[in-house]
Amino acid sequence: MVALAVMVAGVVVPVRTAWSAPQVRLEELAADPGSTVELPHPSSHLGVRWRGDDADAVELRWRGALAAQWSQWQPVTISHDLGDEERGVILSGLVIAEDATAAQVRVVAGNPRAVEVVAIDTRHGPRRLVVRRPPPATPAGADQRVPQPSVVTRAQWGADESMRGHEPPEYAPLVRMAVHHTATPEGPDPAATVRAIYAYHTKSNGWNDIGYNFLVDSFGRIYEGRWARNYAPGEIPTGENTNADGVTGAHVSGNNPGTVGIALLGDFTGLPPSRAAVDGLQRMLAWKADRHFIDPTGTTNWSNGQRPTIVGHRDVGATACPGDFLYEQLPTIRQNVANMVGPGRFRGTTTGYWVLARNSSLYTFGDAPFLGGPGISPAPTNSIAPTRTGLGYWILSANGRVTPYGDAGFYGSTESMRLNAPAVRLEPTSSGRGYWIQAADGGIFAFGDAGFYGSTGAMKLNSPVISMAATPSGRGYWLLAGDGGVFTFGDGGFYGSTGAMKLNAPVASMAPHPSGRGYWLQATDGGIFSFGAVGFHGSVPGLGLANTAKTVQIRATPTGRGYYVLGADGGIFTFGDSRYHGSLPALAGDGAAVDLALKNTVG
Repeated sequence: MVALAVMVAGVVVPVRTAWSAPQVRLEELAADPGSTVELPHPSSHLGVRWRGDDADAVELRWRGALAAQWSQWQPVTISHDLGDEERGVILSGLVIAEDATAAQVRVVAGNPRAVEVVAIDTRHGPRRLVVRRPPPATPAGADQRVPQPSVVTRAQWGADESMRGHEPPEYAPLVRMAVHHTATPEGPDPAATVRAIYAYHTKSNGWNDIGYNFLVDSFGRIYEGRWARNYAPGEIPTGENTNADGVTGAHVSGNNPGTVGIALLGDFTGLPPSRAAVDGLQRMLAWKADRHFIDPTGTTNWSNGQRPTIVGHRDVGATACPGDFLYEQLPTIRQNVANMVGPGRFRGTTTGYWVLARNSSLYTFGDAPFLGGPGISPAPTNSIAPTRTGLGYWILSANGRVTPYGDAGFYGSTESMRLNAPAVRLEPTSSGRGYWIQAADGGIFAFGDAGFYGSTGAMKLNSPVISMAATPSGRGYWLLAGDGGVFTFGDGGFYGSTGAMKLNAPVASMAPHPSGRGYWLQATDGGIFSFGAVGFHGSVPGLGLANTAKTVQIRATPTGRGYYVLGADGGIFTFGDSRYHGSLPALAGDGAAVDLALKNTVG
């Protein structure tokens, strides 16, 4: 460490400095099989890339400046975390090669073409003086049960930020996690190997950044992976933006948005990971599961169907990753993570629900409490929304009156306003400290901490607006018109609509997926239409029932792996992981059902 000093307001202030990690050097060199490739610099890591397929088998050897003998031939492990299958580019895992100055490649099987040696030096490049920052401290004030683990920051492991691409990062709500191995030995200096992987991903494969969100070494140390944002002094890297959406990495093709990718340094095809490495993996998995209400022993949607919320890479891709010896531990890892988080923490249970009738009658099922409603909220009533705790709700009348019950707060209403159309829906913000009121002409009225992002109030519509839904972030919403048209505002994404379809019955309501990456539309005959990254779990017509009442509402379960459909007669239809807690299928006339609210357990 080097001590410097600066003058601040006439006072000499010491500044702690240190030498940076060595600058990473990488060269891709043509390597005709059998010929010697002279490396332009002593290399700490070597990789091989070629055009071909998984049937190719290639071996590598090297020698150093002071070594007259070549190393033993070593098989190179194909890394499916790296290759570009569309272009037929295969990349091996990296090999630790201390101070290699020459390399040779030979073909054992197959017909690899355009073979190259990738020479990476993470140990001998130039260094520079940098200001030494204090180690990050664990932030206080979160309601999490699992503490955030310590993380070796990008600056601490020596990431050269100039190697990052210029594409802005993308983010998504986190709903699942993937476990990898790097197929690269850790070597004597794990941080140097992380730097080598970073260079391999960016400079050789052309990615925007390192593919993994986090990496773990054999000592259980966790390394920050893909850059998410600039953190405040002392803040431990989260891999998320300030809204807690995870930065999208490059580690599970077709599944990267919403997925945390954690890679253990090493190749666990023939040997198990260290106990400390598994412990570090579990600490990060538990913290993420606790923070984002992910059930470690549950399942969720992946590109190839329902799979565990914590997968090994091979579960969702054609790869051997994370190696047999790590993969076989995943059932135990999932259970250990669930034990660390504790019971009742996951967004997986609907423990009751409320059914609202047009005449303001309210019916409760399961453990949903009755806190008032009939005779107090003026009829006709159109909408009910629960508070986050499940210990309160708001009821919206067609005249714009908002009546709060239980722990629901009153933040204003449209009752005293002269509206062009009746009030149809009330949608609370994620904090519960505000709500939107939607009128039938698509007018949006924001109260409390709800933001206004636009409306269809000034548009000439083909059909009235019948429903709305807020995005998970609360920074946008969707509006649904009676002809199936979907209007997006704020950060609400457009994933499709039924506006151009010929339907058997008109649409009645919509429900967003908890991730915000899609939604379901529900028709009055109970037909369900899925758009975006959501699953189809069934529909009322598919049940083959006779004389089914008109359906009026759809509500998604907190996992997004199911939904409830409400009939105008009070009947409840459950699909996917939704739980049935009872119904009253005898409502009619002014007492017909108009809305359904779910009481969800979130710990």
